[in-house]
Amino acid sequence: MTDLNPYEIRQYEPADRDAFLDLFADVLGGRMGEDWFAWKYERNPYVDSVPIMVAQRGDELVGARAFFPLRLAAGDDEFSAFQPCDSMVRPEHQRQGLFTRLTERAIDRYDDAEVFFNFPNHRSLPGNLKLGWQVVSDRETFYRLQNPTAWLSRLAPVEPIVRSLANGYVSIRDRLADSSDAIELSRYDRVPASLLATLASSETIPQFHVVRDETFYEWRFANPHWTYRTVVTTRNEAPAAAVVYGRRDRTNGPTTVRIADVLPLAEGTSSSRRAALAALLDAVLRENSDADVIAAPGSVIPRSVLQARGFHSDQRAPLKWVTSSSTHVARPAGEPPLDWTRSGRRLTDDSNWRLAFCEADSG
Repeated sequence: MTDLNPYEIRQYEPADRDAFLDLFADVLGGRMGEDWFAWKYERNPYVDSVPIMVAQRGDELVGARAFFPLRLAAGDDEFSAFQPCDSMVRPEHQRQGLFTRLTERAIDRYDDAEVFFNFPNHRSLPGNLKLGWQVVSDRETFYRLQNPTAWLSRLAPVEPIVRSLANGYVSIRDRLADSSDAIELSRYDRVPASLLATLASSETIPQFHVVRDETFYEWRFANPHWTYRTVVTTRNEAPAAAVVYGRRDRTNGPTTVRIADVLPLAEGTSSSRRAALAALLDAVLRENSDADVIAAPGSVIPRSVLQARGFHSDQRAPLKWVTSSSTHVARPAGEPPLDWTRSGRRLTDDSNWRLAFCEADSG
């Protein structure tokens, strides 16, 4: 492909780091910092170079298309997967085809990838579809609002009343939920990579999912903007189930807790799995009673367990009116005609995926 002036589309170079961070702050908002960049891009264990394509005009970096490489598996098969993220073009350079050119160049550049998948919002979804991605499903998130006014600033004058009502509601849900005091729990102020990798390796999951080995756990949960903790249940003195949750305290925004990973991940509705997840969820709630909002993945925790503890889906009113949901999309690597199956499973079939939150590039 020949680049046409006045824009040059090229691979990221180390000298671009400060310009990339400035671009992020100007377009996406927030100063992320060098430690965040080092974690997310320079130390990613699944690539040998920083997985970013940039658009330059003269001496100015005006756009970027970054990726979050991972390893996917389905059964015993593994695949290299690239997740587009942090896509940005300065407003004055938009509508010049830069998003398309950056993506096309990335597809050519990362020809060793087997699958692309990501979670665009309603603004970036059309661009993904135009470039060959297809919708897998709407990504459902469940929220427990412990302080709704942290989201709805216009309610600030009545914050004490709203907070009291919210606390009363979740307290009632907690009292009505099944007691889980009989289940033994262990807590870690970190992510015990070896323990979680061993627990993850004890099950075979036929659906597409991220490979959860020590490499993944040691890298993925080193995000410096979040504090991660782990809660584990035991059975016969051996780990049986676990959740990893991240917490982010902000001075100018809501204190957010995200349940990032859940084990066992395999689909199941057994009473023992349900009881273990209920106990783990209870522990997270007790440890974060002061958080403004707690988010949980609806795809790997039974809906009944979440609803019993005051969580609500962002796909239904009233949360769908105040949240920005995302869409799960996927695309095979390569040029058309594309093979939309991997390991005998179609990429666009939602039942062929098993995802929590840790597969996404943030939180």
